[in-house]
Amino acid sequence: MNLSRREARVLAEIERTLRRQDRAFASSIDALNAVRPERAGRRFACRVSRRELAYLALATLTLAVTPPVLIVTLSGPPCSGPAVVSAARAATAPGTPDQDQRLPGCTP
Repeated sequence: MNLSRREARVLAEIERTLRRQDRAFASSIDALNAVRPERAGRRFACRVSRRELAYLALATLTLAVTPPVLIVTLSGPPCSGPAVVSAARAATAPGTPDQDQRLPGCTP
């Protein structure tokens, strides 16, 4: 996150004041910055390996795909709706419930 111009100016002024007042502190900070020059400017950045990114992508994909798959797989057939009755059966036994009208897996 970048600092605003005002914040950068205030921070630079604080740094100049500290360097003038405490030379030992300034030299120790310079020594610390010299040890890790590749990270200068990225002091608070964290390193993430490709393996960690792959694991993160795999976990995200698993969490995104699993619920819809479970919902589609575990949802049963609809137990309500029009049942198809043959015209011959309906004509032969009016008023008696036809066992073929229930969908498989549905209880009365």
